[in-house]
Amino acid sequence: MDLFQYEPFQYEPLDLTGKSFRLLMLHPGSTSEVSCDIFEASLDSDSIVPYEALSYAWGSIDLSASIITNGKTLCITYNLFTALTYLRDEHVSKVMWIDAVCIDQSNVAERGHQVEQMAGIYRGAEQVIIWLGPPTHETNLLLGCLKELQKGWTRQKSRDDLVQAQEQWSKMRQNSELDQAVLLDLQRKGLVSLLGEAWFTRIWVLQEVSHARAASILCGRRSVQAYMLNIAAKLVGVVPDVGCQAVLDLLPDSFTQRSPRKNVLLALLQKFQNSKASDPRDMVYALLAIASDVSQSDLGSLLSPDYFKTEEQLVQDLKTYLFLDLRYCRDIPERTMVLFLEVLPQRTEAILQNVVVAGVTSHIRTLLERGQRFTVNKAVVSEIRTQEKSGTTKFLCDLAQLEHQNLQFVLEGVESAFRFCDIATAQGLLHQFGIGVQINHHLAEALVHRRDGRNQILMMLMKWDNPPIPLTQEGLSMLVAALDPPLLEQLLHTYQPQVYQLTHELLRSAARNRKRGTIIPILLNLVGDRMEFEMSGLLWLLRFLDINELLPLLKSGFQRVSVVALGPPPDAHVRWSAVFLCHWSPRDIYKEIERIRRITADGLRLNTAAIEVEATLNSGLDVSATLIWNSLHPDKPKRLRAR
Repeated sequence: MDLFQYEPFQYEPLDLTGKSFRLLMLHPGSTSEVSCDIFEASLDSDSIVPYEALSYAWGSIDLSASIITNGKTLCITYNLFTALTYLRDEHVSKVMWIDAVCIDQSNVAERGHQVEQMAGIYRGAEQVIIWLGPPTHETNLLLGCLKELQKGWTRQKSRDDLVQAQEQWSKMRQNSELDQAVLLDLQRKGLVSLLGEAWFTRIWVLQEVSHARAASILCGRRSVQAYMLNIAAKLVGVVPDVGCQAVLDLLPDSFTQRSPRKNVLLALLQKFQNSKASDPRDMVYALLAIASDVSQSDLGSLLSPDYFKTEEQLVQDLKTYLFLDLRYCRDIPERTMVLFLEVLPQRTEAILQNVVVAGVTSHIRTLLERGQRFTVNKAVVSEIRTQEKSGTTKFLCDLAQLEHQNLQFVLEGVESAFRFCDIATAQGLLHQFGIGVQINHHLAEALVHRRDGRNQILMMLMKWDNPPIPLTQEGLSMLVAALDPPLLEQLLHTYQPQVYQLTHELLRSAARNRKRGTIIPILLNLVGDRMEFEMSGLLWLLRFLDINELLPLLKSGFQRVSVVALGPPPDAHVRWSAVFLCHWSPRDIYKEIERIRRITADGLRLNTAAIEVEATLNSGLDVSATLIWNSLHPDKPKRLRAR
């Protein structure tokens, strides 16, 4: 066609104060000349003519082809020209909406206005036609089979549809003239070819198909309902890549839920960061209509499509919208859209932590209401305490009282907060995030290091019953170093009939208590009831306690104690032993203990040595164990083996 045969087409201005837009009537024909008429319409009108919308990949932005529009020449891309030659009918006109033709691309104000109308335009279309390019032998074969399946199969729009489709597909393959293996290979190649089209990488297709009432795939002159591509992938055993599958899931009548409609803008930006747009600003504008939060936000106007705004300005406004204050996202200095979206997924968590640490509850509440999720862990709590020591407790209390499903304290965050929070905050944290909380080593350590309020917090934990908070062995070992005897007795009474092990860790911790002379007997008096002796605990008693402390403990806890030390190979037959009864005089017991201490000390310096300790408790229970020393580290016990 002679480009100079007609004068250039000039657009009439649209009314940008309403919901006006343009439609085109594609005239029938079969020659190389494509002609249409453009006319204005309005989404507010009840008498709008039925139309279809085209979704396609622009490809090269070079305007290397032309069509006759209202009797004049309009230059378009080659991809669009090819699509129009396949779209037109030989006898009947079609009314369509096509962005490159119906929008004056040279009018910046109009482009912004029309982008805001696109969701309504695609919702108003009878169907969206997805153009996937000229055909190949494989795509024709695949779409022909899918068309036959579509005709002979009544969908129920349920999971059972796939089973029925597979049964029908199997019958079709058996009736084919082609070898089944050859047919399957051709069908797979056809589907891979379709899914590899640039259309699946375009950012604009997300809203185009999200708002479609119905959609069909057009490749050459073969057409099927768009949902058939999702079914085809399962029928021929092709697994689309993540980005492609995300687009397939948006297609109308897809088996999968069209969940991105419920996603916040931040999640959409991360999910579709690898999509393509000829204008980098469209990486944001194309998602606005399917983001669940933008239209509800007071800051949403920052992102209204405005092509007068530079890319750098849009990136800054996007940061402000996403995180409310540029101070929070200093870790993302990037000013171009591509670089910003590239680093956004890796730095989002750190930025959200900055929001929490800043302590502006209103900002956190705003982001929570948008659907943003916050996770408060030990590092965040520690940073909060560092940044705002004076108001930390109040802020944590306010944070806990937000009571939002998207705000989550992980257990280590709750445990860390107990090191400095007041009792009201502690109760709020337990009320919201108490499931799984235990008085374990970490929580007990936080309590031990409190400057004040330890006993009140511990009492609250002991009485908490929604649900009850268990006390672990490690938690008890940590607490005995700091508790007063009455509170320890109350603690053990609260958790009866739970039985704890009297280990060397527990006894060593008790020995650090300023009132160890009372604390250790409390523990030993519970042996056989709520305490079980481990040999590591007995060895610790024999080696490290002062004689004046050890004698009363032995008399109250044991009837008889024997200690045997063995020499190293090849002198393993060499034995030193001692047996003493608890009715002996303190002097006799003292001598035996000192002798055994010397033996065990010598044993520690041997290449290999073993010390057997046998004790008979007052309950009559016999216990024994062997302590083995590592030959490479003779000064450190290797393991304790019960026998």
